[in-house]
Amino acid sequence: MNRTVENPRILLSEGSSNSARQTLYGLPRNYSVDILDPSMWCQCRFSTRVSRRIACPQIAKDPIGYIRFVADRVRQGGYDVLFPTHEQVYAFSRFRDQLQKHVGLAVPDFNAIQRVQSKAAFATLMNELALPTPVSRIVETKSELFAHENFPCFVKVAHSTASLGVERVGDLTELRDTVERFEHAGVWKEGFPIVIQQPAPGRQAEVSAVFQDGRLVGAACADVLATGIGGGPALRRTAIHAPVLEHVHRFGSALNWHGPLSLEYFYEAETQQPFYIECNPRIGESFNALVGGVNLCEATVRISVGEHVDRMPDVQPGVLSHNGFIVMIADAYNGASRTQLAKKLLHHWTRRDGCESEMTRPIEDLLSLVPATAVILLLLANPRSARDLAKGTVDNYSLPHSAAKIIDDMPQKTIGEIHSILS
Repeated sequence: MNRTVENPRILLSEGSSNSARQTLYGLPRNYSVDILDPSMWCQCRFSTRVSRRIACPQIAKDPIGYIRFVADRVRQGGYDVLFPTHEQVYAFSRFRDQLQKHVGLAVPDFNAIQRVQSKAAFATLMNELALPTPVSRIVETKSELFAHENFPCFVKVAHSTASLGVERVGDLTELRDTVERFEHAGVWKEGFPIVIQQPAPGRQAEVSAVFQDGRLVGAACADVLATGIGGGPALRRTAIHAPVLEHVHRFGSALNWHGPLSLEYFYEAETQQPFYIECNPRIGESFNALVGGVNLCEATVRISVGEHVDRMPDVQPGVLSHNGFIVMIADAYNGASRTQLAKKLLHHWTRRDGCESEMTRPIEDLLSLVPATAVILLLLANPRSARDLAKGTVDNYSLPHSAAKIIDDMPQKTIGEIHSILS
C-alpha cells in the first residue's frame, strides 16, 4: 500500500516520558496530536503541540485495562495513527493485526519484539547474529549472582526503563546491596532472569533507526558526552559510525523489523569497534537526530499510514543537544546540593556552544517552560525529591517484568474479548 494522509490525526501512547516530549517536536505542526496518560500532570500536557490529554489506566499496574482502553479508542475512529512513544509498543505488537484494521501503526511482529524486549533475550539474540557485545551472563538466582567474581560489572534486570534497573557494582558488597534494592523496588526476584555484564571499552553511544518491512529507512548515531540517571544519555553529539549503520541494517533485516528502534553501545573510535549493550524497540529520544537532519518521527507516521518512505540521508555529524532540566533531576538523584543544582541551571541558561535543548523550547513551544520550571523549583526546594519524582514519572510509562508477563500469558478469553472490541 502506498498512500498519503495530508493532516494525520495522531494518538500518542503516553505523555510522561522524554521520548514523548521529543516526539512532539518531530511531528509537523499541521498534525493533530492527542496523548494518553494516567497523570493529569504529565509533561506533554503542557505543550502547544497537544490538543488534549486522555486519562487511561497505567500500563505498569493494569496492562490489560490499558490495552482494552486503547482498543476501544481506536475502534471509535478519529485517528489516523497510533504512535507508541515508549514501552506500550509491546502491548500494541501483541494485537498488531487487529489494531491495524482501525488505525495506522508501525510496530514489529510480536515474535520479533519478544527477542529484544528483555535484556536477557537481547543478549541471546546478539550472540545468534554474531554482533559484538560485552561479556555477559544470564542468571536467575541469588546464589548465581553472588558467585560472580569479576568486578566491576553491570547488573541489569530483564525489564527496566529510564536506566532505573541497571546498576554498576564494584564489589560483592555493592552487588548484594543492589540486589536488595531491586527486590525492594519489585523489579526482580529469584526465578526472573538478570544479566551480569562486564564493562565495554570506548565511548557510550546510541543509534536510532526506522524500518519499513525489514528495510532500513533512516538511522542516526550519537556520541553520549554526559549521562543522567543510571547512565542514560544527557548530552548527545550526532555522529556517523559506519560499522554501526551496517550492523543496525543487518539487525533489522534479520528480524523483519517494522517501525523504530534504537541500540545502545560503546564505540572505540580508533578501531571503529562497537559493543552493543541494549535495544529499545521504540522511537526513543529522537531530538538529537532531528536537529541533525533525520526526522525519524515523521518517517514513522508516514510508514504507519502505509506510505512508502525512501531512504533518508545520513545525519549531519557534530550537532549537540542536551536534556536540560532532566539533567538536574539526575544530579539531584545522585546527591547534588542546592548550590550545585543552581550552578548547573545557570550553565544551561548561559550556554554559548550552540547546544540545543531537547526538552524545553519556549520559542516554538511556550508551554514547555511549565514542567521545566516546576521541576527546577521542586528540586531547589528539596533535592531529595528527585528519587520520588523519577520513579513516579517512570511508573506512568514503564513496562515492568510483571506487566510484560501478564501480556505474554494473557488468557485466551481475554484475548478474545480484545479481539471482539476491534472486530
